Amino acid sequence: MDTSMATAAEETAVETGAETPSSTPAPEPSADGKPDTMEFELALQLQDVQSEGFEAAVAAAVDSAGGALLFDMPMPVETDCRRVAAVAIGSGDNRLLMLVTQPKDEETLRVEAIEKSSHPVAGIVAAYAGLMDRLAVAA
Repeated sequence: MDTSMATAAEETAVETGAETPSSTPAPEPSADGKPDTMEFELALQLQDVQSEGFEAAVAAAVDSAGGALLFDMPMPVETDCRRVAAVAIGSGDNRLLMLVTQPKDEETLRVEAIEKSSHPVAGIVAAYAGLMDRLAVAA
């Protein structure tokens, strides 16, 4: 495919809302072997959560950082946040699992590693990620 055809295909994808293949490389690991989450956190800050919605904003940020959105769910009224999402950055032993929460009284989103989180949902993220890994192999 020549360059003009590729450009035309990308323009058509933008006009129609179709997705083009992502060329986002996986994040570089830090000194401890875990991926650097700074790219994800910056991408999340650039999202307009009010107009896009929580799930779309988190999905766009995680996609730009080369990660995966594991799940997104609303929280009960009696909790201190409206929504919570689990994301994975990196893969294999170097994968970092994080929670993104939308507090009820704030417009900014919070990001924390599940190992450091006291949020009740943090306890199921590793198991859920493991289940998704096994289902992907079985498929």
